Amino acid sequence: MKHLVALAVLSALAHPAGSGRTVAVVNDALEGSSAAQISFDVPKTWVVENEQQLSVAGFIVPPDPLFALVASPLQASSSFVLEASPAPWLFVTVEDVPNVVPPAQAYELVPQYLMGAEAGYSDADVKTLVAHHAVHQGGLSGSTAALMIVSSAGSTSFDEVVYEKATRLWLVVAGCSSSCYDKNQPTITQIVSSVRVGTAAENVL
Repeated sequence: MKHLVALAVLSALAHPAGSGRTVAVVNDALEGSSAAQISFDVPKTWVVENEQQLSVAGFIVPPDPLFALVASPLQASSSFVLEASPAPWLFVTVEDVPNVVPPAQAYELVPQYLMGAEAGYSDADVKTLVAHHAVHQGGLSGSTAALMIVSSAGSTSFDEVVYEKATRLWLVVAGCSSSCYDKNQPTITQIVSSVRVGTAAENVL
């Protein structure tokens, strides 16, 4: 079920991030949480759903994540996040998980979730747009990649970056249908590239 994606993607998605805040910067808004050690930029025109809103919508279930956010130019983006939607979406979560995925495999998280849990994706073909490569920031290590998932449910393209340390995982995914992705790639890539984690996020927030 789409609303349980946090648990389905990582087997333990989902504590409210008590110190998150939003600050306007140029055409973007700075989102994040110092407690969860994450910050990133979202277009000011996008509609943001925070932990409380996502919980009410049934998108996340206990145990709550340290930080969770879904955003899109359209309302109720939690209803179509990760799908081949006509509008771009952003999904961010920070949580403590029992089994951390090694950085070298982290870019496979979304395909694994869709192919294992969403109708129409079981026969999906995963294509690499930008090959996985390691990233390091703020004392954390991770991986990033851009992928396309082609299935009977449609083609979904997305950028993903994942960081991990001990049992904590930071996941940021942004994308939409492949045609939408092509039109909005500068914005999608900018959002994912703006992510700051660990001590790098603390210095911004």
